[in-house]
Amino acid sequence: KYRFVGGSQLTESGLSLQAGSELFTALCGAAAAPCSFKLEVELTTTLTCSGTECDVMDLNVVEVAGGHYQFEPADCVQLFFYIGKIIAHGGDGWWWRRSCANPVTRSAGVACCGGATKDHFCIYPKSYVTLTEATSTCQLQGLELCNTKIVASTECEYDDLTTDRVWTPIDCSGAIEVHPSGKVAWQVDTTTQQNLFPVEWLEGSMPVVTDGACPSGCSTSSDETYCVCVATMSSNTVFTSLPSATDLTSKLKIGAYPPTTSCSQGCSSEVKAYLTGSSFDENTIFEYSGKYYKNQQQTVAVGGAKFRNPPVFMHKMMPSTRGALLEVETMLDHLFTHQNTPVFIGYRLIQRLVTSNPSAAYIEAVGQAFSTGTYDGHTYSGKYGDLAATVAAILLHPEARMQDDAWEGALREPLIKMMHFMRAMEYRDDDGREIGLQGLQDTIAQWPFESPSVFNFYLPGYSPDRFADEYVGPEFEIFTPPMAINLLNGLMKMVDDGFSWCDSWGWNSPNCHNGGLTFPTNDSEVTLNQLDLLLTGGRMTSSKQAVREILEEAATPAAGLKKAQKAMLMVPEFNVMGASMPGDGRATAASETLTEPRSYKATVMLFLHGGADTFNLLVPLNCDLYDEYVSVRQDVALAPESLLSISTSGQTCSEFGIHAGLPILKELYDAGDAAFIANVGGLVEPLTKETYEGSGARCAGLYSHSDQQVAAQTLKCQTRGTSPKGAGGRIADALASSSQSYRTTSFSVAGTAPWPTGFGVKAEILDQNTGVSRLSQYTELQTVIGNITSVTHGNIYCEEYVQAFNDALLTSEQMGEYLEATALQTSMSTSSSLAMQLKQVAHIIATREDRKAERDVFFVSFGSFDTHSSVASALNGLFGSVNTALESFVTELKAQGVFDNTVIVTHSDFGRTLTPNSGLGTDHAWAGNHVVIGGGLNGGKVFNTFPRSLVEGGEQDAGRGRLIPKYPWESVMVPIAEWMGMESGETADVFPNLANFNRSQHIIGTSSLFQSR
Repeated sequence: KYRFVGGSQLTESGLSLQAGSELFTALCGAAAAPCSFKLEVELTTTLTCSGTECDVMDLNVVEVAGGHYQFEPADCVQLFFYIGKIIAHGGDGWWWRRSCANPVTRSAGVACCGGATKDHFCIYPKSYVTLTEATSTCQLQGLELCNTKIVASTECEYDDLTTDRVWTPIDCSGAIEVHPSGKVAWQVDTTTQQNLFPVEWLEGSMPVVTDGACPSGCSTSSDETYCVCVATMSSNTVFTSLPSATDLTSKLKIGAYPPTTSCSQGCSSEVKAYLTGSSFDENTIFEYSGKYYKNQQQTVAVGGAKFRNPPVFMHKMMPSTRGALLEVETMLDHLFTHQNTPVFIGYRLIQRLVTSNPSAAYIEAVGQAFSTGTYDGHTYSGKYGDLAATVAAILLHPEARMQDDAWEGALREPLIKMMHFMRAMEYRDDDGREIGLQGLQDTIAQWPFESPSVFNFYLPGYSPDRFADEYVGPEFEIFTPPMAINLLNGLMKMVDDGFSWCDSWGWNSPNCHNGGLTFPTNDSEVTLNQLDLLLTGGRMTSSKQAVREILEEAATPAAGLKKAQKAMLMVPEFNVMGASMPGDGRATAASETLTEPRSYKATVMLFLHGGADTFNLLVPLNCDLYDEYVSVRQDVALAPESLLSISTSGQTCSEFGIHAGLPILKELYDAGDAAFIANVGGLVEPLTKETYEGSGARCAGLYSHSDQQVAAQTLKCQTRGTSPKGAGGRIADALASSSQSYRTTSFSVAGTAPWPTGFGVKAEILDQNTGVSRLSQYTELQTVIGNITSVTHGNIYCEEYVQAFNDALLTSEQMGEYLEATALQTSMSTSSSLAMQLKQVAHIIATREDRKAERDVFFVSFGSFDTHSSVASALNGLFGSVNTALESFVTELKAQGVFDNTVIVTHSDFGRTLTPNSGLGTDHAWAGNHVVIGGGLNGGKVFNTFPRSLVEGGEQDAGRGRLIPKYPWESVMVPIAEWMGMESGETADVFPNLANFNRSQHIIGTSSLFQSR
């Protein structure tokens, strides 16, 4: 196959085809110019070569009458480990530009020597060959491969310092690191040495360090934590007779092309064999399920044990986009055919289409439909992965047709409710145009193509606080007071006036009107039944009488219809799928009489979302550690002149630099109002390299955004999910239940999040733009709302919806009154989402006296800090926004006189790799450095021991510059909790992992972090 890549301006060298050759004619479309070039040409027959074409061993680019085609070779795997030969730069960079290449790959050109002769040989410039082909070329000239530098060639052009190289006769084979985890790394070069990955161990005992020594053929690493072994590679025949399908797929991992011979054995069975001789050998090919497998196993032997030599598509010496694509496609094929995929896909689709908590039998039935392409006796395609059969099983399963249990159902998504209501109530544009709406992601928490992260709008495992642990309600994660009320306000405005650009969600239009609902008025009972059928599927129960009264008591049918439509937007059966199961009336909560507050303190958690590169936030300066920093960070290292210098004591370096984008931190640090918390991250217990690779307790889902975002907020990282609740919420629980019974409130201005959520104290969700969203027609609809929220429901989704809806209304009304009664002391910045969030935090703090508040905890989030590329420019922008927001916030706190009573602390998913990637970015890692700010701090210090080594392979390096944190998040959160008023008896509940650490070594003392006042 040949792909057209450009015209005569292409500078890449290649074989120039002669007009009239069969290949020229096939690519040109004619025997001579002018040509009719096609984007892709695939040869269907073997062509006869002509002239120099017959001498070519390797094809890359061919030139055809001024046009260039790139040859796309067959998709073949190679083996990751091999006994190689050195390839060296073909000119002046001879020995200092060298690599170890696989002899069977076309990785280098030809340089031949003998006597006084030293020269390059090639068919066309920059052509590459295998070692055997290079050796044969030299032998034909009576020469040998060179093992010394020769003058750069002008004809073959093997002289580019970056890409060009030639074969040498020098052997190479790097030793293999074998780590206690079973992972290996190849020491053949610095790139492979960074790539620690698991292998399939086949036989023998994996070499490990025992009593300070490794098995024969291996030596211990410098820190005596793993073995470094000499390796040998071998090829083995796997089957000597026809295998079963299970044995074949589990043992054969190297593919083959369809054989040219006829089937030899098992020709009518599911596994067919194609032999090249009379018996099974390495050349035998098996066919199964449309795929072909080579009867061969390649192994690597180290220290008396063997593992499978993994096949790869990516050519180590000549990486290509095609190789990368094949690696990804192979991974996707593996995931698609994985045994968990049918039930995983089935479960997720059931959650979206029917119910949040399907039974095991329901999931199994859908998984079977996906696997077999059949359901309930009907064959769709009969093939694996059939979505028609899958959807049929989802919608036709008895559990979908008869939802009558308390745990069956789901909260409906806001966008689905909006579209449903507009269609059912017959919304029409005035001029018959397509309906144009503004993007509403920041208004209702959902909009097409605007998911806030790769993890979608909400997490499938989210469980509301009132749910039992075994149940989830994913959509409730975005059913926050601001978003729920924004949706109602927008839809109620649509009921009254349609959508417009004036004060609703529509596009620009004359007279502030684009269209409206055209659902006809009718007799009240007819209208009631139509609304019930169209909007709830006839499921409305206890709310039906309230809607009936609206229709019957209205002054006109049109007015009654509009008010009834607004009521329908709030009834549980419109908002929830499943049987509502109404019960008794709801008890009225007793009102609380508040006394004057005794004192006030607040903690603000600033979460740097996405995994912040905090080793470019705090950098060692003017010491040997800075040299290590530059060496390991390479192109992403910051120069001393670009850093803001600070001093500290008790560290390896007495001087550090703060990122230039954060001058507010230097100002606060120098004033004693800020400090750095170094070398910190998620830990279950103290870990060293040895215990990390051995039996040490680890966080679940290390390096995973979703897992580590939760872990950094719950501080119980060994437990996946949010069941431990958040550290901020547990602190709030402890303060509220202490002997002082502090009046404590928890807030989030970043949507639903684990950190501010406790077992008793629930987080109040604020809007970053308005603080609270109040229902615009609350007074008019108060009676209806009371009727809807006064009834309990047996269905957990209806009950949670009603309680969450009622809480949202009460909170927004109460907080709205507080906010309207107070004003900020300064004109705060709104230049970023973080600035807007902190402005709302400052406004809530300003209401502390009216609320009689004594303790508040706040959660704000900003990012994304997921800097896989261009980390320098990304951090400049991100830290600049953080600086502006913090500067404005601190100024306001000082103006309110509460800076001494407020502490701000940062967390993030994780740190990032010290070593950069090829895109000048950094990848997911572990340990990082963070900041704490407050007027009551003993600031101007770097707390915890900054890593003593930053080099690869250092004492904290888990590989590729992923540092294992020496200190847990608790090192700073424990003193903050104690400063807030947490009593000693509550410590174990608030910080469940604290007992695993030595408090004097791993936890900052409260009197060290804070001033005594």
